[in-house]
Amino acid sequence: MTFALDVSAILRYLHGEAGSARVAELIKGHLAGRHRAVVSAIHWGEVAGVTCKVHGRASAEAVLSRLFAFGLEVIPVDGERAARAAFLRVETKIPYADAFGVELASSEPDCVLVTADFDLKRAADHAKIEFLPRK
Repeated sequence: MTFALDVSAILRYLHGEAGSARVAELIKGHLAGRHRAVVSAIHWGEVAGVTCKVHGRASAEAVLSRLFAFGLEVIPVDGERAARAAFLRVETKIPYADAFGVELASSEPDCVLVTADFDLKRAADHAKIEFLPRK
């Protein structure tokens, strides 16, 4: 099983907000080899940008280092993935960055996108999605 964490899930974890325990459980399971935890490069960059904007570059670099130490696999974006995400965006009317999480989850039969973004309900026909609790 593979769990794709989007930016909202990672930020919930980092800030100890609703659903953070579930994300921690997924990271621990990944570290124990029970399943994989992956992040789209687009969402990885969003975590860096949001953290940098709020807490500064040094904090952002420390957060990325901490997440990297967990062995989270950052999935690169190539032209094919970008096009598939664009098609999903048009079809579902979700933001383009969010479409990368849906695309990633839909690219593997046993992959589940973990998110706190309830706007992604519009994309539930395209991928398995686990929604973290509302704040």
